[in-house]
Amino acid sequence: MTLTNQERALRCERAIQAYSNDDTCTNLVDFLADAMHWCRTHGHDFHRLLETATYHFQIETIEEIGVFP
Repeated sequence: MTLTNQERALRCERAIQAYSNDDTCTNLVDFLADAMHWCRTHGHDFHRLLETATYHFQIETIEEIGVFP
């Protein structure tokens, strides 16, 4: 099953809200910083993975609306 971009955003919002008791922006920042720690601990390049995620976002956006905004 392929998710829509709206469903992806909702899934992310739920995860961010559940991350801690802070506001969603603080939770997102904390999650990203923790993800950096996780990547370093497990030998992954966070910035390379972020670049891959950015590419996925661009493709998904193009697929949804036909152009990248």
